[in-house]
Amino acid sequence: MTDQSDQAVILQKQLQRNLTLYPWYQAASGFLPWLPVFFLFFFQYLSLPQFLKLSAVYYFSVFILEIPSGYLSDSFGRRITLLIASTFAIVAYFIFIFANSFWLFAIAQFSLAGFFSFKSGSDNSLLYDSLQALDLESEYAQREANATRFSMLALAVSAFAGGVSGLFNLVIPYVLSLIGAFATLYFVVQFCEPPRLEKAAPFLQQLRKCLVSLANPSLLWLFAFFVVAYSLQHVPAEFNQPYIKLLQKNWFTESDTSSLVSGVMVAISMLGGAWGAAISIRLLKRIGVQKLLLSSLAIMLLIVAGMAAVLHPAVLFLVLLRNFPMALSEAPLLAAIAPHLNSSYRATYLSLQSLAGRLGFALILLTLSGAVGSGVETELMTWPQLRHGLFFCLLFAVISFTVLLVFQQFPKKKPETGV
Repeated sequence: MTDQSDQAVILQKQLQRNLTLYPWYQAASGFLPWLPVFFLFFFQYLSLPQFLKLSAVYYFSVFILEIPSGYLSDSFGRRITLLIASTFAIVAYFIFIFANSFWLFAIAQFSLAGFFSFKSGSDNSLLYDSLQALDLESEYAQREANATRFSMLALAVSAFAGGVSGLFNLVIPYVLSLIGAFATLYFVVQFCEPPRLEKAAPFLQQLRKCLVSLANPSLLWLFAFFVVAYSLQHVPAEFNQPYIKLLQKNWFTESDTSSLVSGVMVAISMLGGAWGAAISIRLLKRIGVQKLLLSSLAIMLLIVAGMAAVLHPAVLFLVLLRNFPMALSEAPLLAAIAPHLNSSYRATYLSLQSLAGRLGFALILLTLSGAVGSGVETELMTWPQLRHGLFFCLLFAVISFTVLLVFQQFPKKKPETGV
């Protein structure tokens, strides 16, 4: 009896350590100095068609890895899945540093997709399961918001570091990213596996549980919101660097400072994201989850509208807000989803949701590739091409926002603990 009591005390201390380390883990995994320069980095070695193929490699890799990684987390544990994710990151950055051919870059892209896929859902599930084991589920939203704030601050620092170091050599941001990957691995090693009462079902049954759970209109609305928000949030991120390139040609000098400008912009936008995460729970308590999520979507719509309207430096101030709405909605969204899911399929569901968001954005990119045509290597995209693509994204945003607004009121169902 004494041994069991001692083990319970040890487990409780380990779970408390999970809670302490979690924000720092998110900061380490969010240290991505390559983010503001990857577009410039690839074009040192690759043509535009090769770059597009590499993007396809990444999204296809996410497609095949996302749901299996969630199932692995539900079946074998959060910690082992996060260890695999960290290892993928280390391998990816090592290859990026030394790669000089399309096929090496393709392997690196696959590994990078592995990092984000295996991390997706497992990190949130580790936090929720740890809180649940300690009877602290009510703290989930606040702790996720705090972790998002840590992540955004780390992204801000790393983006500025990547932009500055990229002026000297575009491989340096990937060296810095490798250091962040080792720090991420260190924190994962310190985690303990939180206990779960129920094991995952066989793979197809697990998927069925996730799909059946969407019969709950609350969960279906939240799922649809995530897909739309994920797609819209990535529009300014995807087109930011070519937008800056066009501004530099039309408004600024011919000297190439786009690495620094992009890095500073990403850094400031991440600071905005940190602020969004910091105020999200207060706003959640004040206006409720659906109004908060719709408000964040309206901000995303405004940003895309501004970019589509005019090629002007003033629009950059609007683009700086691009991480604010997603950070504002992230913790409230996860907290709204959590009560509807059983721990035995939580990571699988979150991976399915993440996959749906990525597929939604991939479909937008696929449509845009035909709509805007291909540029030439000396001029990657013209303003008419970019504006055409952004207007398409704006149309998608307006239709999606209208549908979510119309269907925001529905009969509330009691949160489910299983299927």
